[in-house]
Amino acid sequence: MRRPSLGLPPGQSALSLKARSGIVRSLDRIRLEGRGLELVELTRRLLSVSGRLERPLARRLLAAALECPAEAVPDRLTRAELAAARHGLLRREGQPTQLRARMATPLARARFTVVDLETTGLSERCGIVEIGAVRVEALELRARFETLVDPGLPLSPAIQELTGIDSRDLQNAPPAAQALASFRRWLAATPDAAFVAHNAAFDEGFIRRGFREHGLPPLPGPVLCTRRLGRRLVPALRAYNLDALSARFGVSNPARHRALGDALAAARVLVELLALFLEQRPRASLLDLLEGDALLEAQGLCLGICGRENAREGVLIVRRRECSRQGRCQR
Repeated sequence: MRRPSLGLPPGQSALSLKARSGIVRSLDRIRLEGRGLELVELTRRLLSVSGRLERPLARRLLAAALECPAEAVPDRLTRAELAAARHGLLRREGQPTQLRARMATPLARARFTVVDLETTGLSERCGIVEIGAVRVEALELRARFETLVDPGLPLSPAIQELTGIDSRDLQNAPPAAQALASFRRWLAATPDAAFVAHNAAFDEGFIRRGFREHGLPPLPGPVLCTRRLGRRLVPALRAYNLDALSARFGVSNPARHRALGDALAAARVLVELLALFLEQRPRASLLDLLEGDALLEAQGLCLGICGRENAREGVLIVRRRECSRQGRCQR
């Protein structure tokens, strides 16, 4: 593991993907034990520290590993706070009481922001072409966000054919810095909303990197993937791409491969999946949903994105047969 800086700026990642994935796996194993842990014990288990360890040093080490301010790490982390740490929320909220309240939000009243991006390609060198987003609150679709983005890169013929977007559409589009700043302001209206996407690691990775590159605050909420949730709640399907899940729930998408069209379809799929989950657990909270994600990951199933090129920080990457030979999961 590359040693992270203890003076990490907000939103700046200092961990390699391998190191971060190891921390995520360890946190998931600890969370599945179903109990909280005292600060020093958690530091020992998470970082394999031996010998004498005083609480001030343990706090600094754990804060560096979790990429959050030391003052955000409580003396004892409850299950809710462990879930928050796993989803990167400790670095965004400094008060444990706020975290506990947030993670205990009844799922039927929880808020989500469903996002889809169109990009010039799959690698980190590519740029965003379009952002679409839909707010979901109390299982209903609410406000929408949509903007084209000038990626500063030419669009390949394949992307133009897939999306229907060409250079003429982008002539008056805002540059990435302006478009992302506008999107971040829109997100700020619901800071407690979870970030949701289909193959969330892809979209969240582009947004996270874009926010960081342009000096914007990081995403305010945990990250959920509709593909992963679909695999968990509808286990009999042969495929879990957006088309397959849309067909399963009777969701139409007349604007396929456009950001807002796909975001709307994913939002409607999310509502159906949440309804299924609530049928099983009517009093479920946001934490219960996240705990289920931890169990799924601990079992080693696909997280909806694969291949080192497409890996995004803070996401556990697992290869499985449902990934195509080209090294990308179906969207």
